[in-house]
Amino acid sequence: MRPNKRHIVGTAILVAGAGALAFGALRGPASDRVPAGGPARRIVSLIPAATEILFALGAGDRLVGRTRWDTYPPEASRVTDVGDGMRPSLEVVLAREPDLVIVYDGPGNAGVVERLAALGVHALPLRHDTLADLERSIRALGRVAECEAGAERLVAHIRLGLARVGRAASGRPRVRIYYDVWPDPPTTIGRASYLDSLLRLAGADNIFGDLAPSAPRVSLEAIVYRDPDRVLVPVPAQADRSERHPAGRPGWPRVTAVRDDRVSFLDEDLVHRLGPRVVEAAWHIATAVHPRLEPPPPPPFVPRCDG
Repeated sequence: MRPNKRHIVGTAILVAGAGALAFGALRGPASDRVPAGGPARRIVSLIPAATEILFALGAGDRLVGRTRWDTYPPEASRVTDVGDGMRPSLEVVLAREPDLVIVYDGPGNAGVVERLAALGVHALPLRHDTLADLERSIRALGRVAECEAGAERLVAHIRLGLARVGRAASGRPRVRIYYDVWPDPPTTIGRASYLDSLLRLAGADNIFGDLAPSAPRVSLEAIVYRDPDRVLVPVPAQADRSERHPAGRPGWPRVTAVRDDRVSFLDEDLVHRLGPRVVEAAWHIATAVHPRLEPPPPPPFVPRCDG
């Protein structure tokens, strides 16, 4: 599945293939359910964020398949492309002879999971919609790859980096933000999205943070009424930003921040993946919210799979 404006990537299912791994009893939260019987050696990842996590754990060499949207890290391009993450071709996926498959958890893939189960492929649901879920996802992938110590180091690295973002933004005035996920119909982020957490960490308040869904639809009238200080617009790195500027949309100059050109653009591929680069995403958001904020050099992190 490609990360895009309609869906904030962050939810996954781990599916173990019929092969070297056999599942024990499924118990506890989904993110705690891991296969027993040894590390996964042949992994197909249908989630770009999971691909990034595996490379960050030093287990990228285990990947034998990934989606066409897995663009980071650059080494991912050398892994066999098996197509889309949503409604994937099981024939193509299974041709890679995986002992672990990572597949997006959503209504569109429910039938895929059922068919895999019918073929003897055990489903292991794993969600990471929040920052806390990200830690659980990293640890779960660390367990199945037997990179548990590396997973703990990555979690600690992310915690330290996010804490630095919070400290840098803590003394600055709060900025009320409208996050422009999708222009028509207007779609933003609610409190269930990890992006709402990153905004708060960056010294901002999401004007629709009172809404429960992760990506609620709203009206232009509601945006005008709530009157944000700044509008954040995520776009692909190669996109023409002028085409995505809200000022070009009918009625949007009624929003004070749009009329006054208080609009900042974000790298969509970075901020819409809840993965190891979440600290970089947090700094990216913080400097968009506070243009004079200068992030320090990132602390080094060396991927190493150690148990």
